[in-house]
This record gives sequence, structure tokens and C-alpha cells, in this order.
Amino acid sequence: MTATENPVGPAPDTGTDAAATGESVTVMGDLRSHLLKSKAGIAGIIICFLFALVAIIGPWLPFIKDPAQQSLPDKLTPPVGWGGTWSHPLGTDQLGRDILARLIDGARISLLVSLVAVIIAAILGTALGLIAGYIGGKIDTLIISAADVQMAFPGVLAGLILVAAFGPSVWLVIIVIAISSWMVFTRVGRGLVFTLKTSLYVEASELAGASSRRIMWRHLLPNLVSSLITLSVLELAAAILSESAFAFLGFGVQPPRSSWGLMIQQGRNYITDGWWIVTFAGMAIAIVVLGVNLLSLWLQSFNDVAEREQIILERPGG
Repeated sequence: MTATENPVGPAPDTGTDAAATGESVTVMGDLRSHLLKSKAGIAGIIICFLFALVAIIGPWLPFIKDPAQQSLPDKLTPPVGWGGTWSHPLGTDQLGRDILARLIDGARISLLVSLVAVIIAAILGTALGLIAGYIGGKIDTLIISAADVQMAFPGVLAGLILVAAFGPSVWLVIIVIAISSWMVFTRVGRGLVFTLKTSLYVEASELAGASSRRIMWRHLLPNLVSSLITLSVLELAAAILSESAFAFLGFGVQPPRSSWGLMIQQGRNYITDGWWIVTFAGMAIAIVVLGVNLLSLWLQSFNDVAEREQIILERPGG
């Protein structure tokens, strides 16, 4: 046995793992440093976190009433400060149901439906974008043609067709929102893949005999993640507005469950006697969409090349 032979076998390549771990720690440090300098990012994270926290733990708080409980003697009770009491701090609706409890219940529905719809759209759209961008040819033409047709087809019309066929439901709204936004992820992913597939590491993998599937999922997809996360956050704001619009039209969740759009739809006839029904539901939609948009703006700023170069220069020893 020569001096260069290893009787135990090849030593584990710990350098690559250590480098990957160090790079991950560096990125997280850059992310934290950039966030501390961004008022929009801090505000967006605080708003999103508070709404998510209320949606998760709100129904289990001891002072939150049953959102479906009716009390006709208490109907259209105004909020505190306008003649109401702390028994119903945000007032009641036309059936005496507590507005605060219905807002919290609506947050669970609106945020969950929007989040699931965006996840489905992101998975489907990213997969098609990878295939279209890397494979190209007739497959690319077919996928992009389908995306163009979908973009020209109104989402509300798709919702009307599905409601007529299957009846209103939460899953119907999720499907409509997902099929109305997948093409955004497809187009962005396809454009990024066009740029990345001429990179040296992709060409090296092709020369090494790696399959198209391996190149797409192991080499191209990881480089799309940051841009697609930013796009997903941006699309989440649009999904929240879409869910509220569909609920307002009666496509989604049905009474006695609550949704912000449904609250606006039910309270529009009481705008003079019970302005708080529409006002607080509209404010909830506006604030959470603002928070999500602020969060997406911060992520876009962090992913900007000039911003990243500035962060690197500001690192200790950079």
C-alpha cells in the first residue's frame, strides 16, 4: 500500500458543508442588518406578525366571544367611544354578533385562503417556468401560450363558472386565485432560467452528463428561491384582495362563518346605522395589505444588486 492510499476510504468533504454553513450565516447577518436599516421592512414584519398572531391565538382568548353567536337585543351596538360598551369594543352587526370576534374569525379565513392559494400558484408556476425556460422549444411555446390565454381570462368569470358548476366554497376560491396567478411565477421563473442556464456551473453539469431534471431541481431552482419568495409575498397582497372580492360576491365562505369581504357585503346595507361593520373590515384589509406590501418592498430592496454590494462593503473587514 502506497503512502497516498487511504485504507479507511476517502475522507468526508467537510469543507463544502462548512462553507455552505458559513455562507448561510453571512446571508442571515446581511438580512438582519438590512432590516434594521429599513423602516418599511420593520413596519411590514410587525403588521404581518400581529395579524398572523391574532388569527392563530385570537379564538382561544378568554374575552373573545363566539363570532356566530347572535343577540338581536344588542344589534347595531356602536363601538366604544361612540356610545358602546367594553362588552363589544368594536360594536355589533345587524344580528348582534360581536365585530371583534368576527374580524378575528375573518382573519383566519382570509389569510389562510390567500396563503394556500399563493403556495399552490407558486409551486405550479415555478415548475412550469423551470421547464419552459430550460427545455425550451415547443414545450416553452405551449406553456407560455397557456399563460397568455390565462392572463386574458378574467378571474371573476372563472369564479362564476365554478360557482355555477360546484356551488360556493372556500376551496373554490383557493383554486380560482391559484389559477389566476400561476402564470406570474411562470413568466418570472422562465426569465430567470433563461439567464441562468448559460452559467458555467450549468454547462459543467451538462458536460458531466447530469440529467435535465437534476439540473433544474438541484442547480437552477435554488438560485430562483430569493426572487420567488419576494414575488410570493407580493402576490399574497393581491390574493388577500382577491379573496375579499370573491367573499363579497358570495363565492367563498358562507354564513355563519366570517370573512372580511363577507362582512363588508353584509354590512353595506347598514352603512348609515352601522358604519363600523364595513369600516373595521375595510381597515383590516387595508392594513394587512399595506403590511404585506411593505414587506415585499423590503425584500425587493434586499435582493437588489446595488443594495447587496453596499451591504457587503459595510461588513466588518468587507
